[in-house]
Amino acid sequence: MEIEKSQGIQIDAYVNQVQEKNKVDPSNDKAGNAAVKTDTVVISDAAKRIQEIRSQLDDIPDVREEKVAQLKQQIENGTYEIQPDKIAEKIISEGLINDGIK
Repeated sequence: MEIEKSQGIQIDAYVNQVQEKNKVDPSNDKAGNAAVKTDTVVISDAAKRIQEIRSQLDDIPDVREEKVAQLKQQIENGTYEIQPDKIAEKIISEGLINDGIK
């Protein structure tokens, strides 16, 4: 294949067009004149309520000292009564709840 001089001119015209397109005209530079935008975060009311509730839950102790002391006293006095029906009911209901979550 033989390259003719006219083909080179077409390529030069394309290169010139691309270069002109990539040049930035400072008079049209809107970014330079505009204020700098910053990122913002907006927390919804539901998220705020969740944060408040979570902080309240964090304030609740893991162990209820009063309840532990009361049960300990009952055991030491021999007045603690085991209620097998309530225990079985709790075990079954907790098992059903856990199965439903999975």
